[in-house]
Amino acid sequence: MVGVAAVAGLFTVMAPVSAQGSQPVTIGIANLGPHPSLTRTMVGFKAEMAREGYVEGKNVNYVYSDANFTQALMPQMFSQILSKDPALILTLTTSVSEVALSAVADHHIPLVFAEVTDPVAAGLTPGWTHGSDRFAGASDLQDFDAVLVFAKKLLPGVKSFGVLYNPGEADDVATTRALQEAAKRAGLEFRPVSVDSVNDITQRAQLLNGIGFIYITGSNLVQSAIPAVAAAMQRMKVPVISSETELIKKDMADASYAVSFESVGANAARVAVRALKGEPTSTLPVMKPAKSDYVTSISRGQFAKLGLTIPKSFEGCGCLIN
Repeated sequence: MVGVAAVAGLFTVMAPVSAQGSQPVTIGIANLGPHPSLTRTMVGFKAEMAREGYVEGKNVNYVYSDANFTQALMPQMFSQILSKDPALILTLTTSVSEVALSAVADHHIPLVFAEVTDPVAAGLTPGWTHGSDRFAGASDLQDFDAVLVFAKKLLPGVKSFGVLYNPGEADDVATTRALQEAAKRAGLEFRPVSVDSVNDITQRAQLLNGIGFIYITGSNLVQSAIPAVAAAMQRMKVPVISSETELIKKDMADASYAVSFESVGANAARVAVRALKGEPTSTLPVMKPAKSDYVTSISRGQFAKLGLTIPKSFEGCGCLIN
């Protein structure tokens, strides 16, 4: 359990929670809903925590709850977690993290986010160099310059790309803005297409007809309608480059240069360990993915269906599947 102490009547600091203590540490996990990518993030988090000495079932217990992708259920989710008196709460996704600010009234409980693209735009941290008095954590922000270098190498002569995004989601807006800037640097035409609901996906996707490729971001709305997006792109013969690898395994993307979800979880665990040892979240870094956190995958089968040839420069990369 986390202890607190007033220092000079001005500051509150966290008492360190040791992995070797007599009582197991309780860590809450608040998740948007059951999803393979979020599960992989949790796996990465727990694995890194174990490497740091916090072993599940031995000296740490995890209390999990999710909102089943329903905003209205988030307060109930946090109530369930808080009833177990957690020493720290891991919040998965931007929307869950935003709700945590009001749902977790006890400011002595450190909050650590993961799978948040832009914590600054979401109001979780004041900047990228350190956390706030409530939050620190690990971003899944992609290096879009590197993504476009990969795309241009994979699709020689490509001149344009597009993206589907939800204008009502902070992460989507921040991602689209960053992609626009990266497109300028890469000398590519950029076509962003806004989507307000899942029902709009099929119709709005038609606006990307003739584009060089579509880049699938981590947008919650777009991800929830991936089969429809993939089907539309396949009909229009538009290559799909994904920000995560699972879509390739399901033949819904042709390639990916993506941050590993397990790596994002591991980065969040490194922040969590420091918070459990008493470091205030306001002094902890906001961790971005490192180059070693990226995974490249290219589908031979999907490229064949598009009538495209994978450049010889990728031979021997160990990244070709199917």
